[in-house]
Amino acid sequence: MEPSDCERRDTASAYLLGALPEHEVFSFERHLADCAQCQSDIHELTSAVDLLGGAVPAMAAPPELGERIRGIVRAEAELLRAAGPDADRPVPAPRRRFRGLAMRIRVPELSLRPRIAVATTLAVGALCGLVVGATLLGGSTPRTRTISADILQPGVAQDASATLHITGQSGTISVSNFPSPPAGRVYEVWLQGAGRMPRPTDALFSVNSKGSGTVAVPGSLHGVREVLVTAEPLGGSLVPTRSPIMEASTET
Repeated sequence: MEPSDCERRDTASAYLLGALPEHEVFSFERHLADCAQCQSDIHELTSAVDLLGGAVPAMAAPPELGERIRGIVRAEAELLRAAGPDADRPVPAPRRRFRGLAMRIRVPELSLRPRIAVATTLAVGALCGLVVGATLLGGSTPRTRTISADILQPGVAQDASATLHITGQSGTISVSNFPSPPAGRVYEVWLQGAGRMPRPTDALFSVNSKGSGTVAVPGSLHGVREVLVTAEPLGGSLVPTRSPIMEASTET
């Protein structure tokens, strides 16, 4: 097929970003094997996609933040329940006589419940600001453990490094001078417990032109003994198709 004759060039970018529907991925991969134009487009677009992966460092929110907000929501529910069924009843409008004629003075019909809702909304906002501020200042953030991961793939540059940062039960992987995944593949994070097969995650990442990249490990690391990284087909895989390139033990 001549480069100018390909009608599927627009699919290359969606394929690299993992935006193709599953039923179209296999078809495009078969097409890609024989189309020099799409192969060239994939090669040219890979560097741009790599920069997207490393442009903004991923940050994991502290576990305490979610629990505190849930506590505020529970407190609001208790406050509304304590207000009772009469909280929504409008305030009666008083009557006033003027020059012998009865006049009804209309007063804004405010109930207790809206005032409570406004007050608790402001309280939640204030608490969130305090929690976020304390987190940014390191006031209540748990201690972070830094674990040097083993790089298992032969031929990787000697100055390549991979690190697992664990804060509470949350983790983040950062790599430096790391090789790019093979063409048509992306790095996938796996979690492995004692005596179990690696469990896939939706954490997919690549590295930029300098071999740097950062990805948050999804979910909790409770019960996880090892965090692995393999090079998988774009879009990820449910079972590892290649040996791990990186391995970090949480028990170090």
